[in-house]
Amino acid sequence: MIEVLVVVAIAVVLAATLAPLAFSWIDQGKTARAQGDATVIAAAMNRFFEDTTRWPGQVEILKANSDIRFLTVGAPSAATFPALAESIGIGAATCTEGLSGVKPNVTSFSAAEPSPSNSLNVIDFLLSPPSAADYPNWHGPYLSVDLMSDPWGAPYVINVIPLFCGETVTANVPAGALGFGWILSGGPNRTLQTPFTETLVGDDSDDVGVSLSKRAVQGAAP
Repeated sequence: MIEVLVVVAIAVVLAATLAPLAFSWIDQGKTARAQGDATVIAAAMNRFFEDTTRWPGQVEILKANSDIRFLTVGAPSAATFPALAESIGIGAATCTEGLSGVKPNVTSFSAAEPSPSNSLNVIDFLLSPPSAADYPNWHGPYLSVDLMSDPWGAPYVINVIPLFCGETVTANVPAGALGFGWILSGGPNRTLQTPFTETLVGDDSDDVGVSLSKRAVQGAAP
């Protein structure tokens, strides 16, 4: 009996010691996958821009009276959309110049936070041909798989508006920094904590993502 109790006690101690490590390894694996997904999406979006000279969703976002402001990887349904920490989103801005569809000193954006109602699924642009009139020279598909969500079951959220305007950094730049955007996952807590005005994921955040840069494809026609 004593031997059985000793074995049980050892098993309990080992379980208590190894279980947190196992969960940590699982989260590390999911984080690595999320980083890889974001990198693949960024590369696909860059190739899309190189071919069409427009970012996915650019035509839809810049249409008159459009409420679309963000893209997601996967359907932006209310049931799965990540929660938002404070100061997440874009500020009000007016473009002084920019890509196709931007009217200098006329095209403006009101302050907005990402939500299911103001987002489009970027996968629809990367896997299936959009309107040739809106996105000429589409040579996709740009992905080999249909990504539906991040490893924690929530969509990645993409801010592309800063990529539409010119390269001059001014106080009126959407999201506070012109020429780059974000592909972000809320991470294990399914909450976006990194402001779109930041250039790096915060040290105190478990967000996962990569930045999108217009400068990476600046050889393409504006």
